[in-house]
Amino acid sequence: MPQFDDPFTTKKPNVTQTTTTTHAEVTPPLGDIPPAQLAINAAEGRRGAAWRLMLWIIDDDPRAMEAVASLEDDRLAHHLLEFIALGTWAGKPFVVPPKLRSSYARIRLSNLLQAGGAMTRERAERVLFAGFRDRRQEVRGTAITILGEMGDRVAEPLLLQALHDPSHQVRMQAARALGKLRDPSVVPTLLETLKGADEQMVNQVFASLVQIGPPAIPAVAHEMHSASPWIRWHCMRAFGEMQDFRAIPYLIAGLRDPDTGVCWMAAKSLVLYGKASLEPVLRQLESSVPNQLQAETSCYILHQLYLRDSKLTPYLKPVVEAFSGVANTLAVSSLASKALAQLRADHLLSI
Repeated sequence: MPQFDDPFTTKKPNVTQTTTTTHAEVTPPLGDIPPAQLAINAAEGRRGAAWRLMLWIIDDDPRAMEAVASLEDDRLAHHLLEFIALGTWAGKPFVVPPKLRSSYARIRLSNLLQAGGAMTRERAERVLFAGFRDRRQEVRGTAITILGEMGDRVAEPLLLQALHDPSHQVRMQAARALGKLRDPSVVPTLLETLKGADEQMVNQVFASLVQIGPPAIPAVAHEMHSASPWIRWHCMRAFGEMQDFRAIPYLIAGLRDPDTGVCWMAAKSLVLYGKASLEPVLRQLESSVPNQLQAETSCYILHQLYLRDSKLTPYLKPVVEAFSGVANTLAVSSLASKALAQLRADHLLSI
């Protein structure tokens, strides 16, 4: 039998199986070929050498890691990227041992292309940048994902370019990767992609804005003027997840949004800020007689706050109960003013 012929790479004629265990379920012996030679052969496109080397790698064999690190041949890294993305090697399909079929195995292999992996950063970036230009969308997407995990801003121009990739999945992965870079300068470009974006892309863009954090607050606040209630709803959710006190005034403004869903998302996000949201909520109730929706969402916030802190119950419960009474919104405004004054006098507004 040739050196690397095995059930995972060699085509066999159809034969009736007499047992319930298939070739794909059995891992042939690894043999005694040193990992350094396996790496050379795998770089040349030999699939039998490839799966043997990958098994050594995910088993943390230091010889395998050294073999990958010392091999001056980018083809091995290109083939690894292809396998992670497509499960093929050098453009050829093959059935790998069960241990290599898991997401865990692909994560371990992708670590080779990241900082601190077996390859140098220069080689990893060279291979990943080439993967970004691959005609196969799966390879482009995988390269973008790994670049995002590396967190290297040298890849930022490519990631911004990938926001316009023909593949929806690649655009999604580019938006995700940009969030991981946490560079505020990409915020305007991310927001630009909201035009005509579907629900998945909108979700991902706002998730990336949350990762960028407080520097994105002014730009997100600008989107509160969007004609789309769906965009405004996402703004409220993002402000809640950012957990930055500078977002509270925008959430208070969200309580006055004409859309019911946006108002309720603003209210639920304010609850996440705990006691820090108490005074702003009471102030906006005090300043003018709220409409039905404003009173309902504000009382929901107050109710959640005194459930979490029993010291607030005597002050806030009358406001909440007034909303359910005959006086309704008229009573809510005056009672909110009274509660605010009592809380100040008793020094309970400090966080």
